[in-house]
Amino acid sequence: MYDSTLRDLATLRPGKTGRFSSWDTSGGNADYWTLPAGQSRVLADIKGPGRITHIWMTQGRHYRECLLKITWDNAKHPSVLCPLGDFFGLGHGMVNSYQSLLFTASTGANNQFEQGCALNCYAPMPFGQRAVVELINESREAH
Repeated sequence: MYDSTLRDLATLRPGKTGRFSSWDTSGGNADYWTLPAGQSRVLADIKGPGRITHIWMTQGRHYRECLLKITWDNAKHPSVLCPLGDFFGLGHGMVNSYQSLLFTASTGANNQFEQGCALNCYAPMPFGQRAVVELINESREAH
């Protein structure tokens, strides 16, 4: 059975939208957060009900050493806890450009390890009460 959520992925619906993002408070283009080694950062803490419809980020390295953690509805354990690169379809820290229905990656350094890449996820992720999206830096250097 074909899921209507995917069929209607690009359909505009009534509702309220929001955005969580890093931004340069000086007005410049330093639009990033630095995550020290061994630390984590909440990227978004969203009160529900709601649905995450798009995750976009750029990376330069640490595709296996940084973990993406997503916890729904105040659960004791996360539903998503995986290496960031693997979540976006980039195995072994190797970047490649590709497009699929739910994920894309774009790089000028295809088939290379630990290079810059823009990552998108369009998988609809509904929640009832709360969604917490975190990044955990398990590397030995700042990310």
